Amino acid sequence: MRIIVKTKSRTNIFKNWIILFPFFLIFLSEILTISFKEVSSVLKIIAVFHMFFYSILYKKYHNNFLSSFFIFIPFFIYGIIHSFNVEAALTEGIRYLFPIVILFYSFSIRFNFKLLLRVFILFVLINDLYQIINYIYWLKGIDQWFYLYRPDGSRYYNATSGIIRATGIVAFFGLFSFINLIAFFLTRKFYKGKRKGLILFFFVLFMFLSFSYKTLGTFFVLLFLEYNNKLKLILIIIFGFLLAWIIIPSTLVSMGENFSYRITEYVTEGNSARAESYRVMFTELSHFNLFGRGVGSFGGPSSVSYNSPVYKDVNFNWYFTTNLATTDTYYPHLFVEMGLIGGLLYLIVILSPLFFIKWKMDKFKIVFIIYFALFFDSLFSYSLNNIAFLVASLIFIYPIYYIDNNKTFSLTTSETIK
Repeated sequence: MRIIVKTKSRTNIFKNWIILFPFFLIFLSEILTISFKEVSSVLKIIAVFHMFFYSILYKKYHNNFLSSFFIFIPFFIYGIIHSFNVEAALTEGIRYLFPIVILFYSFSIRFNFKLLLRVFILFVLINDLYQIINYIYWLKGIDQWFYLYRPDGSRYYNATSGIIRATGIVAFFGLFSFINLIAFFLTRKFYKGKRKGLILFFFVLFMFLSFSYKTLGTFFVLLFLEYNNKLKLILIIIFGFLLAWIIIPSTLVSMGENFSYRITEYVTEGNSARAESYRVMFTELSHFNLFGRGVGSFGGPSSVSYNSPVYKDVNFNWYFTTNLATTDTYYPHLFVEMGLIGGLLYLIVILSPLFFIKWKMDKFKIVFIIYFALFFDSLFSYSLNNIAFLVASLIFIYPIYYIDNNKTFSLTTSETIK
């Protein structure tokens, strides 16, 4: 009997490692992306293939998701054939498949929410604690592994209000803030173990220390929608603001100036590649470009690497960001390349679990939060095709649907707490 128990235990451990394998590869690739970019790309590809083949071997799929995907395929193939360069189309086309593969994988591991939640929360906490080490080295003036390279080879780090932006071990403040945001709401909903309040405080604190304005804006909007006692929430925010004004007034003023600058640059004056990309998108849509310019032709890294002629055709102005690998916006990239019809169909595929499943209200709220956070971030970034953002968000969609409503989890015990 003991032998049988041990065998089952070893089998479960092996199965868990197989499930978690792509997560480790993807986040390891994020750590390596600055100094070992080629290795980082290979790890991401291995992770995507692992999830794809695992899903195929599982042989079970969500019908509505599969149907919407098949409807999208002809437009996707046309977008590749119609592109200015087949190589650019194929390399960019792989990125289009990232969220689709993630959702396939999410369905195939839909009964493993407890495992996913524990590992994700622990991973985010490790990032937050490691950030303390980053601060220590920064204060000492020591060059750190995640500092970026200028064209002349010198190193620099992202800072705002005179403070280095928190990156943890994932090396990018945008991803760091995003995983803290998702971890906060998942923990708030499902975790009932010890020190829940402290864990939530850590997530909020380090989210703020990333100085990612789009994530902080998302956080306040979602918290306001989620919080039942809205008056109490407003009073807490006002109290926090007044406390910050007393403790760190100069930092608060600097943050306000930075926020105002971003509004001017991206919205009111539009003197940036981001704003310029939206100009191109609205121009294309106003001309009823239903099928797009072709995959890999605008906005993404392939369009830059292969010198897409679209930028010249639309008189695109990079302003002072000529070294960008993308336009740092997702929706202009999607709708310029795929057109109105292809772009909408692609978004329907990604959103199909939200639209075509009958959700219980409490589950719908948390799934809506995940989708809102990802889609809002994509207004100012490339996160909808960034595998790390996707694995920290869309991977939870189907497991949340299949979790028992009456179950919440602890980080330290192997049993479910009711």
